[in-house]
Amino acid sequence: MIFNTPWFLAFFVAVYALLWTLRRPGARFALVLAASAVFHAHFAGPAGVLPIIVMGVMVYFLAFRVAESQGPARRRWLELGLAVPVAGLVGYKYRVFLVTNLLALWPGGGAWLQALAQPSPMPLAISFFAFEFVHYLVDVYKGGEPIRKWHRFALFCIYFPSIVSGPIKRYEDFQAQLDQGIPSPGRAPQGAEGAAQLITGFFKKLVLADNLTVFIGLMDAQQGWGRWHVVLLMVLLSARIVFDFSGYSDMAIGLSKLLGLRLPDNFNSPYLALDPSDFWRRWHMSLSSWIRDYIYIPLGGSRQGRLRKAANGLAAMALCGLWHGAAWNFLVWGLYHGCGLAAHGSFASRFPAPSEPPWWRNALAWSACMVFVAYGWIWFFYPLSKAWNLSRLLFA
Repeated sequence: MIFNTPWFLAFFVAVYALLWTLRRPGARFALVLAASAVFHAHFAGPAGVLPIIVMGVMVYFLAFRVAESQGPARRRWLELGLAVPVAGLVGYKYRVFLVTNLLALWPGGGAWLQALAQPSPMPLAISFFAFEFVHYLVDVYKGGEPIRKWHRFALFCIYFPSIVSGPIKRYEDFQAQLDQGIPSPGRAPQGAEGAAQLITGFFKKLVLADNLTVFIGLMDAQQGWGRWHVVLLMVLLSARIVFDFSGYSDMAIGLSKLLGLRLPDNFNSPYLALDPSDFWRRWHMSLSSWIRDYIYIPLGGSRQGRLRKAANGLAAMALCGLWHGAAWNFLVWGLYHGCGLAAHGSFASRFPAPSEPPWWRNALAWSACMVFVAYGWIWFFYPLSKAWNLSRLLFA
């Protein structure tokens, strides 16, 4: 984790202290932009910074062509613009995975495929850059105003609280805050709230999630597992990931509030969900809303019948799974949730819930949802072979 490294702690204290001394909003903006550039350069290194600069410059200028074009040309400029972040994401994050699996099917693929299978340094947070570039271009295509000033676009790209693990921000909301100017820390209304959220995030991540990780590691090293070991593992994995990920989100959001800018909320008590759809409205909300708006709905959403709705949901959740990592277990986890969403949608359409369901129905729905989510974490965290063996122990 980056936010608890000595370098970052010293870096943020220095930036925040300097921010207090600056009276002009323009100077505070320049400081935050410079700090974001230093942060990115430090943690990404030259090999990680250059590809993002190239992608960012191309997206910045292509957005103008999208906004200024009409008719079929507008669509072509959008497609060209989208090809930039998509190619970058596939080339850096998924190339080795795809080529390695291709070589497994075609061992005599040739030297050029062998060369493509060699890993290369991955730019820091390439997934988040790609998703934000995609949404920016699509929203400009739909009529949004492109970011005209390069320094504003640069801050949108490399804003350091959200650069590593999100939340995924929308450019319209972010630019609207910049229009009001970055406030002085002494006048930022959410400063105390941000400090409290930052401390909460550190506690979740360092005290709860990291200790759960150690305990899970000790369990993994044991032999002679049975069904109840797997059940305990499911509970621990469920606790670990929510404290880990929501803790990191709390830190990012809290840091941003201290700087006077708000990032979107990312978690809303996901383990209070009553069904898979409710879970995804509460879990990693900036990602789930992005998947909905830029993959599920463009595929057709729920507008073309039940079968097409289910297929669209499976495709969207498969991409959601692969977004977390280039491995088969992430794909299976995404498809697992896609099947759960489709099954729940079909059930809900046939047996709609009453407006005021009895307590026992909610309790039953909550229990079923939590079991469904907890079992899914086995496929998220472990390779397919181990997840399959754990499943055999669970259902034997």
